[in-house]
Amino acid sequence: MKHILLVDDEPVLRSVLRQFLEFSGYEVVEAGDGAGALALARGRRPDIVLTDLLMPQKDGLDFCRELRKDPGLFDVPVLFVTARNTDAALRAEMDLIGNGLVVKPFEPDHLLNIIESLLVGKARTSCSPP
Repeated sequence: MKHILLVDDEPVLRSVLRQFLEFSGYEVVEAGDGAGALALARGRRPDIVLTDLLMPQKDGLDFCRELRKDPGLFDVPVLFVTARNTDAALRAEMDLIGNGLVVKPFEPDHLLNIIESLLVGKARTSCSPP
């Protein structure tokens, strides 16, 4: 069973996504910020990370930067999931350190397709609302 690390500071969103992903056959652990997520990732390597951008203590970009520096975690696919309207500079940075972007709100089945694509090795993808 594939292991997903879900990182978001909104408990309701984490709960809904966790239920959907577990129903879809994934094992999910969750963290409310990048600092907690980093500890979880180091404790057990995830197959993929879904992370929000704006979070307390350590945001999604800082979390991803640290993940990329870790020899045991540098190649874990990271999918940014955010409601933030990203400018060109921010999107370029996310493209450098992450593997894709999904903009909230999104269709759950589309998110699942992106996750599955990243897990089979397709490098990058993105999703914007219709």
